[in-house]
Amino acid sequence: MKKKIILVLCLIMMVLILIAGCTSTTPTVGIIDVNSTPTGAKVYLNGVDTGQVTPIILTNVEAGILIVKLDKFHYKIWEDTAVTVNANETTYLNPLLTYATLSTITLQPGPEGMDTFVNSLSPDTNWGSYFMCDVGNTTTAIVRSYIQFDLSSVPENARVVDADLQLYQYQTFGTEDFIVDLRKVTSEWQEGTINWNSQPTYSTEVEYSSTITIGAVTWKFCDIDDLVQGWLDGTITNFGMVLKDTDESSVNAIAYFYTSDFTIDTTKRPKLVIDYYIP
Repeated sequence: MKKKIILVLCLIMMVLILIAGCTSTTPTVGIIDVNSTPTGAKVYLNGVDTGQVTPIILTNVEAGILIVKLDKFHYKIWEDTAVTVNANETTYLNPLLTYATLSTITLQPGPEGMDTFVNSLSPDTNWGSYFMCDVGNTTTAIVRSYIQFDLSSVPENARVVDADLQLYQYQTFGTEDFIVDLRKVTSEWQEGTINWNSQPTYSTEVEYSSTITIGAVTWKFCDIDDLVQGWLDGTITNFGMVLKDTDESSVNAIAYFYTSDFTIDTTKRPKLVIDYYIP
Protein backbone atom coordinates (compact mmCIF):
# COMPACT_ATOMS: atom_id res chain seq x y z
CA MET A 1 0.00 0.00 0.00
CA LYS A 2 2.83 2.33 0.96
CA LYS A 3 4.57 1.68 -2.34
CA LYS A 4 1.38 2.53 -4.25
CA ILE A 5 1.06 5.86 -2.44
CA ILE A 6 4.67 6.74 -3.24
CA LEU A 7 4.13 5.79 -6.88
CA VAL A 8 1.02 7.95 -7.11
CA LEU A 9 2.85 10.92 -5.59
CA CYS A 10 5.68 10.51 -8.07
CA LEU A 11 3.23 10.48 -10.94
CA ILE A 12 1.53 13.60 -9.63
CA MET A 13 4.89 15.41 -9.37
CA MET A 14 5.80 14.42 -12.91
CA VAL A 15 2.49 15.75 -14.19
CA LEU A 16 2.99 19.05 -12.34
CA ILE A 17 6.49 19.41 -13.80
CA LEU A 18 5.17 18.77 -17.31
CA ILE A 19 2.39 21.32 -16.82
CA ALA A 20 4.86 23.92 -15.52
CA GLY A 21 7.12 23.32 -18.51
CA CYS A 22 4.32 23.80 -20.96
CA THR A 23 3.09 27.03 -19.37
CA SER A 24 4.36 30.06 -21.37
CA THR A 25 5.32 33.42 -19.85
CA THR A 26 2.93 36.27 -20.60
CA PRO A 27 4.58 38.43 -23.35
CA THR A 28 5.62 42.00 -22.38
CA VAL A 29 7.22 43.22 -25.61
CA GLY A 30 5.98 44.18 -29.06
CA ILE A 31 7.28 45.38 -32.42
CA ILE A 32 7.34 48.78 -34.16
CA ASP A 33 7.57 48.73 -37.95
CA VAL A 34 8.87 52.22 -38.81
CA ASN A 35 8.94 53.62 -42.32
CA SER A 36 8.84 57.15 -43.72
CA THR A 37 8.41 59.03 -46.96
CA PRO A 38 11.13 59.72 -47.93
CA THR A 39 13.18 56.99 -46.27
CA GLY A 40 16.53 57.44 -44.52
CA ALA A 41 15.32 59.25 -41.40
CA LYS A 42 17.09 58.64 -38.09
CA VAL A 43 14.84 56.86 -35.60
CA TYR A 44 14.68 57.92 -31.95
CA LEU A 45 12.77 55.92 -29.30
CA ASN A 46 11.91 57.77 -26.08
CA GLY A 47 14.57 60.34 -26.94
CA VAL A 48 17.32 57.78 -27.55
CA ASP A 49 18.94 57.37 -30.96
CA THR A 50 18.38 53.76 -32.04
CA GLY A 51 21.25 54.00 -34.50
CA GLN A 52 18.82 52.96 -37.24
CA VAL A 53 17.21 54.75 -40.18
CA THR A 54 13.92 54.12 -41.89
CA PRO A 55 12.72 51.64 -42.96
CA ILE A 56 13.43 49.55 -39.85
CA ILE A 57 11.60 47.00 -37.72
CA LEU A 58 12.27 47.51 -34.01
CA THR A 59 11.82 44.28 -32.09
CA ASN A 60 11.62 43.54 -28.35
CA VAL A 61 10.11 46.96 -27.66
CA GLU A 62 8.65 47.18 -24.16
CA ALA A 63 4.86 47.47 -24.36
CA GLY A 64 3.34 50.81 -23.38
CA ILE A 65 2.96 54.41 -24.58
CA LEU A 66 6.18 55.49 -26.27
CA ILE A 67 7.68 58.50 -28.08
CA VAL A 68 8.96 58.00 -31.62
CA LYS A 69 10.89 60.73 -33.45
CA LEU A 70 12.19 60.76 -37.03
CA ASP A 71 14.91 63.18 -38.12
CA LYS A 72 16.07 63.54 -41.74
CA PHE A 73 18.41 66.21 -43.12
CA HIS A 74 16.53 69.14 -44.71
CA TYR A 75 13.15 67.89 -43.41
CA LYS A 76 11.01 68.88 -40.45
CA ILE A 77 11.31 66.61 -37.43
CA TRP A 78 8.37 64.22 -37.14
CA GLU A 79 7.39 63.11 -33.65
CA ASP A 80 4.55 61.12 -32.10
CA THR A 81 4.46 61.27 -28.30
CA ALA A 82 1.73 58.65 -27.88
CA VAL A 83 2.68 55.57 -29.88
CA THR A 84 0.90 52.56 -28.40
CA VAL A 85 2.85 49.29 -28.41
CA ASN A 86 0.90 46.21 -27.35
CA ALA A 87 2.55 43.02 -26.20
CA ASN A 88 3.05 40.42 -28.90
CA GLU A 89 1.71 42.83 -31.59
CA THR A 90 3.19 45.04 -34.33
CA THR A 91 2.59 48.79 -34.47
CA TYR A 92 3.01 50.34 -37.93
CA LEU A 93 4.26 53.89 -38.54
CA ASN A 94 4.74 55.44 -41.99
CA PRO A 95 4.62 59.27 -41.76
CA LEU A 96 5.04 61.70 -44.66
CA LEU A 97 7.95 64.00 -43.80
CA THR A 98 7.71 67.73 -44.60
CA TYR A 99 10.53 69.36 -46.58
CA ALA A 100 11.92 72.31 -44.61
CA THR A 101 12.11 75.78 -46.15
CA LEU A 102 15.65 77.06 -46.77
CA SER A 103 16.61 80.44 -45.31
CA THR A 104 19.75 82.52 -45.81
CA ILE A 105 21.43 84.99 -43.47
CA THR A 106 24.49 87.09 -44.33
CA LEU A 107 26.67 88.35 -41.50
CA GLN A 108 28.85 91.26 -42.60
CA PRO A 109 29.67 93.46 -39.60
CA GLY A 110 31.17 96.92 -39.61
CA PRO A 111 33.82 98.22 -37.21
CA GLU A 112 32.22 96.18 -34.40
CA GLY A 113 33.38 93.01 -36.16
CA MET A 114 36.32 90.97 -34.89
CA ASP A 115 39.01 90.49 -37.54
CA THR A 116 42.69 91.32 -37.48
CA PHE A 117 46.16 89.89 -38.05
CA VAL A 118 49.32 89.19 -36.07
CA ASN A 119 52.89 89.64 -37.33
CA SER A 120 55.97 87.86 -36.00
CA LEU A 121 58.12 90.82 -37.06
CA SER A 122 56.17 93.07 -34.66
CA PRO A 123 55.32 90.59 -31.89
CA ASP A 124 53.90 93.15 -29.44
CA THR A 125 51.91 95.24 -31.93
CA ASN A 126 48.12 95.09 -32.14
CA TRP A 127 46.48 95.74 -35.52
CA GLY A 128 42.86 95.47 -34.37
CA SER A 129 41.57 98.65 -36.02
CA TYR A 130 43.48 98.22 -39.27
CA PHE A 131 41.57 98.14 -42.58
CA MET A 132 43.34 94.99 -43.80
CA CYS A 133 44.58 91.62 -42.62
CA ASP A 134 47.13 89.36 -44.27
CA VAL A 135 48.19 85.72 -44.44
CA GLY A 136 51.50 84.18 -45.48
CA ASN A 137 55.21 84.62 -44.83
CA THR A 138 58.38 86.24 -46.12
CA THR A 139 62.09 85.97 -45.28
CA THR A 140 61.54 88.11 -42.20
CA ALA A 141 57.96 87.61 -41.03
CA ILE A 142 55.03 85.23 -40.59
CA VAL A 143 51.51 86.72 -40.65
CA ARG A 144 48.22 85.11 -39.61
CA SER A 145 44.64 86.42 -39.60
CA TYR A 146 42.00 85.91 -36.92
CA ILE A 147 38.26 86.27 -37.53
CA GLN A 148 35.22 85.75 -35.31
CA PHE A 149 31.52 86.30 -36.13
CA ASP A 150 28.69 87.00 -33.71
CA LEU A 151 26.07 84.30 -34.43
CA SER A 152 23.40 85.59 -32.03
CA SER A 153 21.12 86.60 -34.93
CA VAL A 154 20.99 83.01 -36.25
CA PRO A 155 18.20 80.84 -34.75
CA GLU A 156 19.62 78.51 -32.10
CA ASN A 157 17.97 75.42 -33.59
CA ALA A 158 19.11 76.17 -37.15
CA ARG A 159 20.47 73.28 -39.19
CA VAL A 160 23.24 74.42 -41.52
CA VAL A 161 23.00 73.40 -45.16
CA ASP A 162 25.90 75.57 -46.32
CA ALA A 163 28.15 78.14 -44.63
CA ASP A 164 30.78 80.13 -46.52
CA LEU A 165 33.34 82.56 -45.18
CA GLN A 166 33.99 85.14 -47.89
CA LEU A 167 37.05 87.39 -47.89
CA TYR A 168 37.97 89.95 -50.52
CA GLN A 169 41.56 89.46 -51.69
CA TYR A 170 42.60 92.88 -52.99
CA GLN A 171 46.37 92.44 -53.27
CA THR A 172 49.20 89.89 -53.05
CA PHE A 173 52.94 89.98 -52.55
CA GLY A 174 55.45 87.55 -54.02
CA THR A 175 55.63 85.32 -57.08
CA GLU A 176 54.65 81.87 -55.83
CA ASP A 177 51.08 80.59 -55.33
CA PHE A 178 50.53 79.06 -51.91
CA ILE A 179 47.91 77.34 -49.75
CA VAL A 180 46.12 78.88 -46.78
CA ASP A 181 44.58 76.70 -44.07
CA LEU A 182 41.56 77.68 -41.98
CA ARG A 183 41.48 76.25 -38.44
CA LYS A 184 39.18 76.77 -35.48
CA VAL A 185 40.51 78.86 -32.60
CA THR A 186 40.32 77.11 -29.23
CA SER A 187 40.82 79.94 -26.73
CA GLU A 188 39.57 83.48 -26.20
CA TRP A 189 41.06 86.59 -27.80
CA GLN A 190 40.17 90.26 -28.13
CA GLU A 191 40.57 92.30 -31.30
CA GLY A 192 41.95 95.30 -29.41
CA THR A 193 44.73 93.43 -27.62
CA ILE A 194 45.76 90.41 -29.69
CA ASN A 195 49.31 90.35 -31.03
CA TRP A 196 51.82 87.73 -32.11
CA ASN A 197 52.97 87.04 -28.55
CA SER A 198 49.44 86.81 -27.11
CA GLN A 199 47.65 85.02 -29.96
CA PRO A 200 45.21 82.30 -28.87
CA THR A 201 45.54 78.56 -29.31
CA TYR A 202 44.06 76.87 -32.35
CA SER A 203 43.31 73.34 -33.55
CA THR A 204 45.80 71.19 -35.42
CA GLU A 205 42.90 70.02 -37.60
CA VAL A 206 42.39 71.90 -40.87
CA GLU A 207 38.77 72.85 -41.55
CA TYR A 208 39.35 74.13 -45.07
CA SER A 209 42.27 74.84 -47.42
CA SER A 210 42.36 77.31 -50.29
CA THR A 211 44.97 78.14 -52.91
CA ILE A 212 46.08 81.75 -53.13
CA THR A 213 46.79 82.81 -56.70
CA ILE A 214 49.41 85.52 -56.83
CA GLY A 215 48.19 88.60 -58.68
CA ALA A 216 44.50 87.74 -58.38
CA VAL A 217 41.98 90.27 -57.11
CA THR A 218 38.96 88.25 -56.09
CA TRP A 219 36.61 86.95 -53.43
CA LYS A 220 37.98 83.90 -51.61
CA PHE A 221 35.46 81.36 -50.29
CA CYS A 222 35.94 78.92 -47.40
CA ASP A 223 33.30 76.22 -46.90
CA ILE A 224 32.90 75.77 -43.12
CA ASP A 225 29.50 74.05 -42.73
CA ASP A 226 30.47 71.70 -39.88
CA LEU A 227 32.31 74.40 -37.94
CA VAL A 228 29.37 76.81 -38.04
CA GLN A 229 26.93 74.04 -37.11
CA GLY A 230 29.09 73.19 -34.12
CA TRP A 231 29.13 76.83 -33.01
CA LEU A 232 25.36 77.03 -33.31
CA ASP A 233 24.47 73.82 -31.47
CA GLY A 234 27.10 74.38 -28.78
CA THR A 235 29.30 71.37 -29.47
CA ILE A 236 32.11 73.79 -30.42
CA THR A 237 32.84 76.99 -28.51
CA ASN A 238 32.88 79.96 -30.87
CA PHE A 239 36.34 81.49 -30.54
CA GLY A 240 36.44 82.13 -34.28
CA MET A 241 39.04 80.94 -36.77
CA VAL A 242 42.61 81.52 -37.86
CA LEU A 243 43.98 81.67 -41.40
CA LYS A 244 47.62 80.68 -41.81
CA ASP A 245 50.02 79.50 -44.49
CA THR A 246 50.10 75.70 -44.71
CA ASP A 247 53.91 75.77 -44.70
CA GLU A 248 55.22 78.68 -42.69
CA SER A 249 58.76 77.33 -42.82
CA SER A 250 59.26 78.21 -46.48
CA VAL A 251 59.40 81.62 -48.12
CA ASN A 252 56.23 81.98 -50.16
CA ALA A 253 54.13 85.09 -50.38
CA ILE A 254 51.38 87.09 -48.70
CA ALA A 255 47.70 87.62 -49.49
CA TYR A 256 45.92 90.77 -48.27
CA PHE A 257 42.22 90.99 -47.41
CA TYR A 258 39.95 93.82 -46.29
CA THR A 259 38.61 93.74 -42.72
CA SER A 260 35.37 94.98 -41.16
CA ASP A 261 37.13 98.32 -40.56
CA PHE A 262 37.44 98.99 -44.31
CA THR A 263 35.36 102.10 -45.08
CA ILE A 264 35.92 102.90 -48.77
CA ASP A 265 33.73 100.03 -50.03
CA THR A 266 31.76 98.36 -47.23
CA THR A 267 30.52 95.60 -49.56
CA LYS A 268 34.04 94.14 -49.54
CA ARG A 269 34.16 93.56 -45.82
CA PRO A 270 34.40 89.92 -44.63
CA LYS A 271 31.11 88.09 -44.55
CA LEU A 272 29.69 84.77 -43.44
CA VAL A 273 26.80 83.51 -45.57
CA ILE A 274 24.72 80.75 -43.92
CA ASP A 275 22.00 78.70 -45.63
CA TYR A 276 19.90 76.90 -43.01
CA TYR A 277 16.52 75.39 -42.19
CA ILE A 278 14.52 74.96 -39.01
CA PRO A 279 13.76 71.26 -38.38
